Amino acid sequence: MYGLVLEGGGAKGAYHAGALKAIKELKLDVSGVAGTSIGAFNGAMFVQDKIEEVYEYWYNISPAQVFDVEEKYVAELMNFSLNQKNLLYLINKAKEIFQNRGLDTSIMKKILSENIDEDLIRNSDMDFAIITVSLSEFKPLELFVEDIPEGKIADYILASSYLPAFKLQRIDGKILIDGGFYDNLPINTLIKKGYKKIIAVRTYGMGDNKVGNNNSDIIYINPSENLGRMLNLDQKNARKNLKMGYYDTMKYFKNLKGNKYYIYPPKDSKYFIEFILNLPEETIKSLSEQFKIVEQPKERLLFEALIPRIINLLELDYQADYGDMLINLLEIIAAKAGIERFEFYSFQDLLKQVRNKYNRSEKTISERLPLFIKSSNLLPKKVKEEIIIGIAEKIFLNYREVK
Repeated sequence: MYGLVLEGGGAKGAYHAGALKAIKELKLDVSGVAGTSIGAFNGAMFVQDKIEEVYEYWYNISPAQVFDVEEKYVAELMNFSLNQKNLLYLINKAKEIFQNRGLDTSIMKKILSENIDEDLIRNSDMDFAIITVSLSEFKPLELFVEDIPEGKIADYILASSYLPAFKLQRIDGKILIDGGFYDNLPINTLIKKGYKKIIAVRTYGMGDNKVGNNNSDIIYINPSENLGRMLNLDQKNARKNLKMGYYDTMKYFKNLKGNKYYIYPPKDSKYFIEFILNLPEETIKSLSEQFKIVEQPKERLLFEALIPRIINLLELDYQADYGDMLINLLEIIAAKAGIERFEFYSFQDLLKQVRNKYNRSEKTISERLPLFIKSSNLLPKKVKEEIIIGIAEKIFLNYREVK
């Protein structure tokens, strides 16, 4: 039985929706949800079992769907394409906001009225909590469904996202603002409810986090790339984040390998050792010469001299094994070959795609550098990248799989 926590983060909430799709497919037993700001909205959709709907919402998102703005001008401004027309539009919109004493929230209210079914939430078997802050009482509010007055769940979800720039409104006589000012990642809210196992989906949005030392088992689903800006409602970015949330969640629960790609580890635990032992003699010789390693017995040369140098060059931690090294190298040239990131691969399948699509680099000055420079921590980033790519090319493009 898991508790699910969704961190606030505005437009980064697309990442939640991808994660929720994966959690649903994995059939994880989630019994309680807590969310702040956009996490409250996405969490409410999960509690209602509206996974497809929330995914579609984010898939088709645009600035005009959330705020009363013209998309053309917003897109230009987001891309820092300033001109007289969009600057004039921005000035007039600022005047309008000032005259109305804040951003209009009518579109956000419409979104909530169309997507939040209070009866579904109240009748759900799941606990559901949102975080907001009462300026009227100068205190945070950690509210479960049973703490929210009848007919007001949508209002309180909106309150959890209520930035000070929004037009001032009262709910039950209170001025409520974004829960991120108190706890943007409300893990403690579920811990205090008795949950011991928590899945926390991160966005690294702005806000405070209250998590302290406890006896709970907390699984963090962390974005494998930057999610973009909090107010970036660009559709292309949202769709990328949807995929990332889905694949990052699957990666954790399916024990996949890789930093950028999603790779099933070989079933044979000795696969990577055998892979290294089966490297062609010309590859081993070329790498040894590149690192100025003196001639010695093959296994000693590989495992005591060559591989430690490559691992050091990749800056992998002390727990890295041979598989980590090979996967890291393969990912680097897979990305260079433009191979689709958001798919599930076996190591062999990804290697096959690399061999089919990769264009070998021209030799660069990095290959002629002396060893003391190659092993230096002060090596320029571009030169280090060239060296690593060259090593990966030698290992994978000349490799012959042993049947």
